[in-house]
Amino acid sequence: MGWGYAENVRMQLKRIGADGREVCNKELAVALDLVSDAEKRSMYRVLADLRKQNEVRRVRPGVHVYLGRPGGDELRQKLWRVFRRLRTVTTDDLVELTGAGEGYAKEFLRMLVKRDVARRIDDPKRKNKSKYQMISDPVKMPEDEEKARRLRKLRRRKKREVLAALNAAELAIRKARECLVIDD
Repeated sequence: MGWGYAENVRMQLKRIGADGREVCNKELAVALDLVSDAEKRSMYRVLADLRKQNEVRRVRPGVHVYLGRPGGDELRQKLWRVFRRLRTVTTDDLVELTGAGEGYAKEFLRMLVKRDVARRIDDPKRKNKSKYQMISDPVKMPEDEEKARRLRKLRRRKKREVLAALNAAELAIRKARECLVIDD
């Protein structure tokens, strides 16, 4: 997938404006390698669009703060609103009404069952098509702590793998240098 111009602007805003740091237009233009006013106009249009989407807030003329994409959990919120409204749903209902993937909808419903917010009702007529009924309404969407735990574990494993690969590469470089020194 290629990056569009707006995505490049967004990435530079994230990089420069990390931790809520202010980003001036000049700094952003340099990061995007924009020189002429014509090139900068497209950057200004993207900034205007990002302000409309509440991703960027203008602090003063020529200075912005990157806020991030709003509604990062928007899909989960949609799933939760549909489930609360209908009270009894199938995975297919959630997929059709929210646009979520089937696997994501199933995972969401399993999480609700584990949190004692819903119960699973198996339909003997339709194999693999269970209904999920709300049994308690906490109003606020339950957090998926298990998923967060799995992601942390995955990140730790990936970090170990990367560090091991870096160590192996470092060892190979050292051996290559030793060979060069011996050959001299």
